[in-house]
Amino acid sequence: MRSDAQDVLLAISVSPYCVQTLELADLARAKGMTVVSITDSEVSPLIAISEVSILFSIESQTFFHTLTPALAISEVLCGLIADNDRHAALDALQRADRHLQMLKTYANTIPHRRI
Repeated sequence: MRSDAQDVLLAISVSPYCVQTLELADLARAKGMTVVSITDSEVSPLIAISEVSILFSIESQTFFHTLTPALAISEVLCGLIADNDRHAALDALQRADRHLQMLKTYANTIPHRRI
């Protein structure tokens, strides 16, 4: 992790809580970073790691819980941050895109299967 105490980590997790998310948030806090969490409960393990927590309900009319509120909250937060320094935000997004392209994270076509 190249981040330092000047950076903020936005961690999102709901029950059952992802181990990697909790470990990353804990590592960020140990490096002096501010941790902001978006989570589903006051007893979420992210609460203890975070300086700021935003709670949302995962209740839904269907069998599955909903993540729509978490996505909306994260989109609003990211938009507010980007508006604060649009040039820096665009530069950071371009660096992230280049990094993900280098890692071949995303595909523009369906990969061929080898049988």
